[in-house]
Amino acid sequence: MNRRTCAGVAGLIATLVGCASPPSLPVISAVASTPVAPVDAGVITSPPDAAAVDAAPPPTVTVAAVEAPPVRMFRGRSEDDWLRLMSERPVVRTVEHFHSTLFVFHMDLGDGVEISFQPERPGQETFWRREVTSYHLARLLGIEHRVPPTVGKRVPLSAFGRHARGVGLVVDRHGMVAGSASVWMPVLNSVHMHLLPARHEWASWMNPARPLPEASRERARQVSEVLVFDYLAANYDRWNCCNITADEHNDLVFRDNDAGWFPDVINRLGDPGVARRVPRYLYDSVQRATPELLRASVARDPLAGTVHLVAARAYVGYELRRQALLANLRRMIARHGEASVLPWQ
Repeated sequence: MNRRTCAGVAGLIATLVGCASPPSLPVISAVASTPVAPVDAGVITSPPDAAAVDAAPPPTVTVAAVEAPPVRMFRGRSEDDWLRLMSERPVVRTVEHFHSTLFVFHMDLGDGVEISFQPERPGQETFWRREVTSYHLARLLGIEHRVPPTVGKRVPLSAFGRHARGVGLVVDRHGMVAGSASVWMPVLNSVHMHLLPARHEWASWMNPARPLPEASRERARQVSEVLVFDYLAANYDRWNCCNITADEHNDLVFRDNDAGWFPDVINRLGDPGVARRVPRYLYDSVQRATPELLRASVARDPLAGTVHLVAARAYVGYELRRQALLANLRRMIARHGEASVLPWQ
């Protein structure tokens, strides 16, 4: 994977960070269901007897039902279950490993739970941390089934076995290697969407001035999701042979998300017009996905208390990009109308 470093700019809107209001809580109403006897006109009633009042049963209280948030699912299991299992279960065996710029290990945790583990290595101490942050961004944006759930995990060096030879892992004083654990994807097919003919095709799908081909509607929605996801994280390493792939259902998988969150890159706006046509849910969620909410989500990772997962300056750059993306989408809506810019729910 090519890594490029861009010159950064100072965080222009640090004052914006911290200004968002927390989401309002649902209102639970209590309603007394004890019937009240009617009072006839002209009839004077005596005050109730105190002893009778004390002996009366308390009124029944009806609590209004509160709709639970939908459960996020990934490959037949809830994402929260994936995160818990990947975090808590020890490695049974290391199956294999792969190497390009980074080393990635295929590990078995038993009972059908398998992970892709990206370890901390000298000179690459922060790469796995950005994988964790990117997953939390996808979750906050409401992007489902595309980004494998990812969690920080420590694995004993002994669990790597012979696969640790020549890798150069960072091992702490307890013999543990920190890294990111993601749900293992058994099928990752190349879709060749990085090639020029395919780029021309999906770029036309993102143009709200053009009709959206019905046969390409679902693929276009997934392309829009990955464009928004990568723009907000400043992930510059997507469109190559290996980082845009599809699962066994031919749905895109957004993996290898460690090239985002570099402060010197994310604080440059880039081109917010990269996504000019987005699902309505994503347009709404970008408006809600403040840096404060993202920071709070990342802080729930089990290693967040001992490892600095993302630089504070990256949150400033994220907010710059979020506002730029929203401003551009509003211009597109004013020009082309909501139906053309937000064609998916």
